[in-house]
Amino acid sequence: MRKLTWAAATAVLSVGMLTGCSSADDKGSDAAGKASPSAGAAKDAGKQDAGKAVGKKDAARIGTAGTVCELPVSFEVAKSWKPAASSAEDAKMLAKLNDRTSVTAACVVDAKPAGLLGNMRVWTAARSDKSPRQVLDAFMAEEKRVSEQEFSETKVGGLKAAEVAYKESSPLLDEPSPQRALAVTTPKGTAVLHLTAFDGEEYKDMLPAWELAKKTLLAAG
Repeated sequence: MRKLTWAAATAVLSVGMLTGCSSADDKGSDAAGKASPSAGAAKDAGKQDAGKAVGKKDAARIGTAGTVCELPVSFEVAKSWKPAASSAEDAKMLAKLNDRTSVTAACVVDAKPAGLLGNMRVWTAARSDKSPRQVLDAFMAEEKRVSEQEFSETKVGGLKAAEVAYKESSPLLDEPSPQRALAVTTPKGTAVLHLTAFDGEEYKDMLPAWELAKKTLLAAG
């Protein structure tokens, strides 16, 4: 059972626990959503769409030159999810907030426009001789309050990859929330995709977008 309302949870996300920095307009929209019954209906409709299988016609590719986020990899973003490049200021703030030094925040794909609480963030680092599993191990060593880590090694888009499914506890919830991370290395650098969800229900609804990203991930040309 959730202990926070939609508006209250979004306020938590806006200070950086899940989505990093949010604009003042986002906060205004959250307040309006709390006051308007129609906002709740829109959220439910968005979650229904997000939970369906995601088709290519609903997606847009990011990561290549000229897209909103230029990354070592490219992948398709689910319908209504909103990608945005992380500014140097945001990256510095997130590094401090997360005590993260192994990778740098480069892009965030916000699930809020799709009616979901969470995001898929891309962290990057310069090219190195580390394996994807070593990159992922370093990333997870910087995570806090984690449990039930399940690692696997696979291939995505012809690239060797390492993936972990785990749970993260929060003082705001009475049970840990599932999370996921995937690491790949390319000639242009290292990338870690990180799916963060507010709780287990949001996580289930966000998985189709995660699977789309994995299925379409390629080394950026």
